[in-house]
Amino acid sequence: MKLIELRKRNNLSNYFIIISFIIFQSCSSKPVDAKPTDAQHSKNSIELLRNDHRSKKISNDEYYLYLTFAIFSPESLPINYQGTVGPKDGTPVIMEVKRAFHTLNPENQKIIRQWIRPLPRKPTKRNP
Repeated sequence: MKLIELRKRNNLSNYFIIISFIIFQSCSSKPVDAKPTDAQHSKNSIELLRNDHRSKKISNDEYYLYLTFAIFSPESLPINYQGTVGPKDGTPVIMEVKRAFHTLNPENQKIIRQWIRPLPRKPTKRNP
């Protein structure tokens, strides 16, 4: 009888040791942070463009053309603007480009039109 009780206790202690080991391993191992190896890919293209546009380093035409490239064709951007684009940057940028579309030169409008269709002009009110 004592032998059976001793065997049951040893079985439970083995399970306890195994479970303790698993818990210890899961608590002690931390995930390694994935850091970009290239500093260029850590830059946000949209923010770089906005900063240069605010400081008048690039013209309106270049700014809106590059914004379009940043969303639809990032490899077409100049090297100094190539970087990441946030997951929620697309729609606001497209709307911004659409609002400014009529102010751009025809050559840039033609390029942008490949990806973005401009908003129709607002209808004028009719006088009865």
